Amino acid sequence: MPYLKRLPLGEIHDQPWCPRVIRNAVTDFLQYSTNHWGQYTPLLPTLCYFLQRVDARRIVDLCSGGSGPWQQLYGTIGRTFGESFRIVLTDRYPNLAAFRLARALSGGVVEFREESIDASTIPEGLSGFRTLFGSFHHFHPAQAKGVLQDAVDSGEGIGIFEMTDRRAVTLLAMLLVPFFVLLHTTKIRPFRWSRLLLTYLLPVVPLILMVDGIVSCLRSYSIDELKELTGSLTGAPYDWEIRRMESPRSPFPIVYAIGCPKLGVRSEAERSRIRIDLTAG
Repeated sequence: MPYLKRLPLGEIHDQPWCPRVIRNAVTDFLQYSTNHWGQYTPLLPTLCYFLQRVDARRIVDLCSGGSGPWQQLYGTIGRTFGESFRIVLTDRYPNLAAFRLARALSGGVVEFREESIDASTIPEGLSGFRTLFGSFHHFHPAQAKGVLQDAVDSGEGIGIFEMTDRRAVTLLAMLLVPFFVLLHTTKIRPFRWSRLLLTYLLPVVPLILMVDGIVSCLRSYSIDELKELTGSLTGAPYDWEIRRMESPRSPFPIVYAIGCPKLGVRSEAERSRIRIDLTAG
């Protein structure tokens, strides 16, 4: 199916003028949906392979929103890499209540930074394999290149994972989002009266999620565009894996780009062994 042209639009909840109470309600639902349906679970073997390849001891999650998929994924990560492994949540507009809940549920495996953090300029001392789940499309091409270039300049691995694209069928599916918001909002934690008010009495959150979902699709990067971005980076040589992966828990495929410093080529047999060991655990 042909892709529509990428449009330089902006999502409502990503704007500085968007009230925090609305932004948090939006990111809370996005967090709930990714964990409830386990949309990113099929990525775990691939992500763990690259973490092992660079011997990462920490993930620095960028643009974490309401804590992303980590409430579901942290268990496998922790079992695979040991008690000392940590996942650090960061965001330009931190949803601190959601971050604290993720930390409590994970028993401390998930940590967070309270200050605002720009994904293209990570503070010194915050080292680790960088991840962006469902957020890379927020950046215009120059900004997106800056996010990637900062990882390369710091010598850190980086993984970008998206479930939106510019196909007409994906855009049409976003029209159903308000229905799912109305159906699931009462299940979202942490509980907030403001979320109920802005969903059922004044349906601001369902409408914003639908509009922002459509905008997300229209500004998502294709595989060819991701290859062009990564190919334009300078500095140390990096290995990039850019692919589309089917997700049995979602009608939409995952598009991902994972890069790490070039450390030599492992055989496909060795990579398969790592994945088998992971799934066996």
